[in-house]
Amino acid sequence: MRTGAFRVAALGAILAAAGFAAAAPVPTARIGGADYVSLAAAAPALGMKDSSSLLSTAVTLADSAHRVDFQAESPEIFVDGLRVFLGDPTVLHNGRLYLSRIDFERCLLPMLRPDLIAGPVPQAPRVIVIDPGHGGPDHGTENPRLGLMEKTFTLDTALRLKRLLESEGYRVILTRYTDPATKIELQIRALIANQAGADLFISIHFNSLAPDTRTKGVEIFTFPPQGQRASAEKSGVENEASPVNRFDPWSVVLAQAVHREVRAAMKTDDRGKKLRHLGVLRDLNCPGILVEGGFLSSDSEARRIASPAYRDQLAAALAAGIRDYGRVLDGLRAAPARPQ
Repeated sequence: MRTGAFRVAALGAILAAAGFAAAAPVPTARIGGADYVSLAAAAPALGMKDSSSLLSTAVTLADSAHRVDFQAESPEIFVDGLRVFLGDPTVLHNGRLYLSRIDFERCLLPMLRPDLIAGPVPQAPRVIVIDPGHGGPDHGTENPRLGLMEKTFTLDTALRLKRLLESEGYRVILTRYTDPATKIELQIRALIANQAGADLFISIHFNSLAPDTRTKGVEIFTFPPQGQRASAEKSGVENEASPVNRFDPWSVVLAQAVHREVRAAMKTDDRGKKLRHLGVLRDLNCPGILVEGGFLSSDSEARRIASPAYRDQLAAALAAGIRDYGRVLDGLRAAPARPQ
C-alpha cells in the first residue's frame, strides 16, 4: 500500500473539523492518500484499553462499558457484539492497526463516546416520521412462491409502530397511510419529514437476495459521511455533502440504539449496521436510518414476516430503540459540561 509521511496531530484538532471535541493528543498517519488513526494511540483518548501488541492483526478496545473488536484489512468490526461495517477497511501500518479518520470520527466515536460530539445535543424526539417503503405500483421485493409483497408488510409494520409510539405521546407522521395509486418518489418522502419538522426518520423495508433462498437477518443503514463509499462499494465515493450529513453522528447513535433492540428481539441473523447512499435519506434535515426487517427471499423468514406476531415484535423493537435514543439524548443534555 502506498504511504505518505507520518504526522502527529491533536485529537481535538482532528475532531473539531468534523464537529467533535476531545482532550488528548492522538497520532495520525497519512496512508494511501488518506488520514488514519492508530487504534493503540486512540484507545487512551477514548478511555479504553488496547489488547494488541506490535504486528497484531486482531485488536480489541475495551472498558467497563464497551468492547470493540477489529481485524486487519477488514471493514467489519463488532461493537458490544453488534456487527458494524466501516466505510474503509482497517490498515496494518508499521506494525500497528489503523482506522480511517472518517470512520473514527463518524462511526466509532458516536457509538462509544456520544458525549464527545461537539455542539448542541438534539432534543429527545417528539416528532417522528415513519416511511413504509415502496407502495402503489412499486411492490418492492416479492416472494412469488408464497405470494408475498414487501409493500404490504412495510405499511403494516409502520402502522403498528405508529400506534405504539402515539400511545407513548409521540407525534407520528407516515409518508403513506395506504397503498397509493401512484409511486411516492424518494425525495418526496424526505420532504414530508422536513416539512413536519421531524426529530428523526425511519424507513422500513424487507430484503431480498433472490435467487438466494438461504440468507436471512436484519440490517440497519445510515447515509455515508461525505467522501466515503457505501459498505459494499469498491469505488464511486460520493464527495458531495448531503443535507443529512449534518446529522451523521446522531444518525449513528440512533442506528446503534435501534440495532441493539432489533437484534435482541428478532432472533435472526445480524447482517450489520451498514452505509449506503440511499435517496430516501439524502435530503433529510434530521437523523435518519433505514431498517431492513428480514428477507422475503428466504421462505422460512418470509413466513415469519407474514405473521402478524413478527411484525408486532419488529414494531416493538423499533419503538424500544427510539426510546433508548431519546434517553441517550436526555442524558447528554443533562450533563454539566459539553464540548462546544
